[in-house]
Amino acid sequence: MRNTIMADFKLSDLYEMEQEIESVVSAVMGLGGCRAKSELSASLMKHAEKDAMVKVVCELISMMERSTTVLKSAACSINNLQADQIVNQKRIMELQEVNRGETVKAVTETAKTEIKSYSDAVKKGIRSDSITTQKLEDAIKTAVKSE
Repeated sequence: MRNTIMADFKLSDLYEMEQEIESVVSAVMGLGGCRAKSELSASLMKHAEKDAMVKVVCELISMMERSTTVLKSAACSINNLQADQIVNQKRIMELQEVNRGETVKAVTETAKTEIKSYSDAVKKGIRSDSITTQKLEDAIKTAVKSE
């Protein structure tokens, strides 16, 4: 049974979330008068206006709620894809096993036919060197390759 949180989850949701995070981080940096994230510090943020800080905190909370929904949906989609992949891998292994069995069967039949031909040739007195071991090996290899 598949988990569903956000039925229309798309990879673009993650990219939009990333842009939203960058936007809020830029706002926080602006409040602290920073040009780089590494410059942010508690001492710089103490000087920010209270109303601006409240606005940024509210944006952060809203962003976190949306992020949680997107991340849960992404995790669910990943779990579903993993389950599908396991099913597909099992099916591939089953098909390979069937194909392997058919190949062995075809090689066995070819070998029986060639051995019978060799046996018949020997019985009829045809020189046994006309059907050599190498010819028999080549016939078997050809049968395997054709499968």
